[in-house]
Amino acid sequence: MDRLAPILIAHQPLLVALSGGVDSSLLLALAAEVVGKQQVAAAIIVSEGVTGEELIRARRVATQIGVRLYVATEPLLDDPLYTANDGGRCYYCRTHMYRALRDIALANAIPWIADGTQADDQPGERPGFIAREEAGVIAPLWEAGWGKTRIRAEAAKRGLISADTPSNACLASRLPTGTPVTAALLDQVARAEAALRNAGLRQVRVRHHGTKARVELGADDLATLPDGRLSDTLEAAVRAAGFSEVTVAPYGGDAADR
Repeated sequence: MDRLAPILIAHQPLLVALSGGVDSSLLLALAAEVVGKQQVAAAIIVSEGVTGEELIRARRVATQIGVRLYVATEPLLDDPLYTANDGGRCYYCRTHMYRALRDIALANAIPWIADGTQADDQPGERPGFIAREEAGVIAPLWEAGWGKTRIRAEAAKRGLISADTPSNACLASRLPTGTPVTAALLDQVARAEAALRNAGLRQVRVRHHGTKARVELGADDLATLPDGRLSDTLEAAVRAAGFSEVTVAPYGGDAADR
């Protein structure tokens, strides 16, 4: 806190980009503690890659902390640079998101914007780092050296509802590079993942490979599956989203996880 508090004090009023995940949730909570709730607001930018579950969780987090939440919609599928999915998708996504955040900040006379980038995020793996720096958005957790283990511990200490939320990334991250991003493909992934989470699985990724779904699960989830296979019911739920073949593998992470 000796490193983090001065950063927050020097950047107020502050708008925090809130995804509903643990990193941005803790940043919002700490900012409210350090500079006061009246000096802090949150915003979530809803695009085609954001699920309804994430929006609901962001609303709950903002309510729990007791700060204003602004919601804006950004239609990323209108941008051919984004939908091309040629390796720069995250950069274009973040550029749109930060522009939308800037519009909210300007409309509400908020001079500073921060996001939940943290110390375990490596710049070389994150095209979003470039977009964030270009937009002038600060990353207090990253600057103060706070990593995921510390963040989860502090979130749990404060009883934040997102304290044990698994890391997540936008739905488009489930598509292989070079596969154009479409609403139909994102919907397939969202439906399949929602079915698996509703069945009690937590760390879930459904990688879209044409007619094949590669279901990646965290170690704890895999341990609950007999012989490492989905039950017939769960496999049928994934197939119902539009896949004809389903395989299961250990979760491998996402470069864009938050």
